[in-house]
Amino acid sequence: MSKSRKPTTKTTFDTLRFDAFTVRDYEIAGEQRSDWSRIGSAWPHQDGEGFRVLLHALPLDGVVTLRLAKAKEPAAE
Repeated sequence: MSKSRKPTTKTTFDTLRFDAFTVRDYEIAGEQRSDWSRIGSAWPHQDGEGFRVLLHALPLDGVVTLRLAKAKEPAAE
């Protein structure tokens, strides 16, 4: 089996990142809410067949939610 699969551009895997969150659902005054806590990041392997996951904390329920990282907006002056 060949491992020659490469991303179409080098920057695809260099810049692609997921943020890892633990999400806690709760209710206040009858309103459902969710608290998202960022606990780490994940990056795809260059061969596209897996991820490197770096966690700074572990969720109590064992569930990690991965979301594509969004670029930070510049601070307003």
